[in-house]
Amino acid sequence: MKVEIKLNNDSILAVNELLQHIYDMGKSNDKKTNVYRSIGFDLADKFDSKAKELVKKSTLFDVNKKHKFSLKFHEAWALEIILRELFTYTENHYVRLKVNIVIDCLNQKLA
Repeated sequence: MKVEIKLNNDSILAVNELLQHIYDMGKSNDKKTNVYRSIGFDLADKFDSKAKELVKKSTLFDVNKKHKFSLKFHEAWALEIILRELFTYTENHYVRLKVNIVIDCLNQKLA
């Protein structure tokens, strides 16, 4: 099963910013945490490559353009959980707003 979400540039950059914190987390003995980290590394790579591409190609006219992400069901499920967990890592209210929008979108798609 695939879950498709459409995100604008700011949402992709905000999610990428939070997912980069996964690399700073220490190792855990908890299997569940290790599964989240494993999926999180793949998601962080996916969002990081897209964010770098957007930064290179960005123009003023692309602000509202939506980009489609096709995630496997377990990736979308884990992304929602990971974003909820990492939400406290940022003090930037704009990033929090954009991440909340992505969490809500994922929640609707997974319901």
